[in-house]
Amino acid sequence: MCILTISAESIKVGGTTRSYITYVPRNLGAHRPLLISCHGMNQDANYQKGMLKIETVADTAKFVTVFPEGIDKSWDISGNRDINFVLALIDEMVAKYDIDPCRVYLSGFSMGGMFTYHAMNKIADRIAAFAPISGYPMGGATANAKVRPIPIIHTHGTSDDVVTFSNVQSNLNVWIRHNGCPSTAKVTQRYRNAPHITRHVWGPGNEGVEVVLMEMAGKGHWISNDYGVLTGDEIWKFCKRFSVDVTYPIVKPQIGIGQRFTSIDEAKGKTFAIVNEQEEKAFYGSDNQNLQYSGFEDAFNDGNSGYHFKMEKGSVANSWLLRLITPDGSAYSIWGSPGYLNSQPTDGWCCFILGLNNQNGQDIRNGALWDIQYEEGKGFSLKNIGTGLYLKNSSPAKYESPTYFTFCTTEEITGIRNARKNVDSTGKVYDLQGRQMDASNLQPGLYIKIGKKMLVR
Repeated sequence: MCILTISAESIKVGGTTRSYITYVPRNLGAHRPLLISCHGMNQDANYQKGMLKIETVADTAKFVTVFPEGIDKSWDISGNRDINFVLALIDEMVAKYDIDPCRVYLSGFSMGGMFTYHAMNKIADRIAAFAPISGYPMGGATANAKVRPIPIIHTHGTSDDVVTFSNVQSNLNVWIRHNGCPSTAKVTQRYRNAPHITRHVWGPGNEGVEVVLMEMAGKGHWISNDYGVLTGDEIWKFCKRFSVDVTYPIVKPQIGIGQRFTSIDEAKGKTFAIVNEQEEKAFYGSDNQNLQYSGFEDAFNDGNSGYHFKMEKGSVANSWLLRLITPDGSAYSIWGSPGYLNSQPTDGWCCFILGLNNQNGQDIRNGALWDIQYEEGKGFSLKNIGTGLYLKNSSPAKYESPTYFTFCTTEEITGIRNARKNVDSTGKVYDLQGRQMDASNLQPGLYIKIGKKMLVR
């Protein structure tokens, strides 16, 4: 395949257009690997590409490199916004360049390295190996017990005055223990005759994985490329040894609207989502206890604190509490108390999902109590008793005019999983909603054929 080597592209994720740069070697070949490389805070994709200097390595080894662009030149290192971006990029690269989904690798510099650690707990089932550079979780690394053993190569300068070298080992130790690696490393000084590089290797651990530290003596907060040793080359040499078992296409069934409730009496006792059908957005609780309001893809995500609610009688006449319900159906709690939709004063910037004291909001008196009304043909409005104003989005209830929402159950809607069940060896073609298409008259787009994605240009 002979194509343009560098291209600036974009993709829509959760209603937001995200940008990225791809570097694709000419004559790439089929089923080749993918490296995703994330920039640092206040940097961008093009700067990361210039620092990593991966072109000659990729040209020789024949793999694609993607440099994603963070929103406001930063990364979401606690939630799912950029995790979903990375997953969308993988799907896009698989479709466009026939990338091998079993050989996808994630790297990042500085805050991009912090995001790389974040992704270890989120998508280790989709990333074969991880390569943080000059970045680690500032609050200390954690390893989810359910995560598989993962290969890691961490590169860091000993004179880094932004993300200090002194904390690297404590973060690596978390994953060394998790991976079942030996506690004592094999150490190579003057690695590849480079006077400043000491290479530490803990391994092999469970499933043959290793944890590697490339210690760069005297180097600061930058990507080291001297004495003939390229950081990108070392990352590739390490990562290429590892793969993860992935069956494609991996696309979770989409969550959509199920039963709609048309009165308070009908909604009482039920768990339901609060949806704006016109905007195709819904409310949900984020990991940091903020109320969020976003597209269905982001809202109906099991990684959130919850996206269902349940009505409970409030302490004031004709008032209701909206208790947060987690995706598994259990009631959300914080600090041992129930979690409720709780509005701040009108000058606040968001609503909270917080526990209550005597059924009063923690930020304003009665802040978690709502006057909920249903209007035929429009839906439910949420008027906060504390402010006397209406809820519209994730900002406090501060609007004088009501916004109308649908209270509804959620259910899986037809998607790729259904299409895969229907695909057979005759080569029938389906769209992403599972509808059979006329294979002789396909418009440009993505389709499913014999269980695999197919791109029509």
